[in-house]
Amino acid sequence: MKSLTLLNQSVVSESEIDSLGHMNVRFYVARAANAHSALLKKLGVNAGEGQSLRRTDTYNRFHKEQFEGAKLSVLGGLVALPGNSGISGYYEIRNSDTDEVAAAFIITVCLIDLKTDAIIPLPALNEAELAKYEVEIPAHGKPRSLSLAPLQQVTMAELAPLIANQAEPGSITGRMEAVVLADDCDAAGQLRADIDLMFVMFRPQPGVLLKEIGPTLQRDEHGRRYSFAMMEIRSINWHRPKSHDSIVSYSADVAYGEKWRQTRRWMFDKHSGLLLGVSDNAAVCMDLDARRAIPIPIGLRETIERDCLANYA
Repeated sequence: MKSLTLLNQSVVSESEIDSLGHMNVRFYVARAANAHSALLKKLGVNAGEGQSLRRTDTYNRFHKEQFEGAKLSVLGGLVALPGNSGISGYYEIRNSDTDEVAAAFIITVCLIDLKTDAIIPLPALNEAELAKYEVEIPAHGKPRSLSLAPLQQVTMAELAPLIANQAEPGSITGRMEAVVLADDCDAAGQLRADIDLMFVMFRPQPGVLLKEIGPTLQRDEHGRRYSFAMMEIRSINWHRPKSHDSIVSYSADVAYGEKWRQTRRWMFDKHSGLLLGVSDNAAVCMDLDARRAIPIPIGLRETIERDCLANYA
């Protein structure tokens, strides 16, 4: 395997720590997305007038949680994916002191016609330059529980009667609404490239610290503090909302096991019903004090079994 190229180095700040005491998913994604953008810029891949480079598909797999003060390096290269209409890369976030892999990413960016919001062919690229950065995806970077296959399209009207309950604060299932804030957007007023739609649903409101939000902390029948930690996430973005747009999401478990659950979140423009994107995640039930996986508590498992939408997996 060719060596990965070092693209970014940083230190985890206090502001990046969430309610589980570790760096929030959003900041892993932002580091990897910015690394992919940096590599494309290095290769001269740019959008023309009336066009945009959009991160349409992002898969990430977590290996080791990171805490405040951790020094992180982002390394990566280009990969070829079957049927891909964009340009894809593989990236690893490593702890610079231990060289351990904290997270791995497979990212695809497509060229978008801003007038039609459709994917258009990339211009001819320098094959010799691309070859310098080609790498293979190692076993620890490939999907374990999730799939990279195309996802079925669904409508808001179809999901509304199936997922009618309003999500409780911190819940990963149910119906939620959010408004895109100006701070979430770029100079053109569109949701920034480094922010996934899922994070619009869960990011802090103005004046709220990240440490105050995140997965709900609960206690199981043995009194242990537990919550769900993301192990794999795949985010697909077909359309980007604009500042002040209202988004509604419907989320349900589509598969589960003794210690894990796979949850899918469909996100729509509230007023037009346009499907903006889908976020698929596999999360493990974690003992927050022992920092290890435990079986899903019986009561919650019964709820997951009752409400699971296995036909939508």
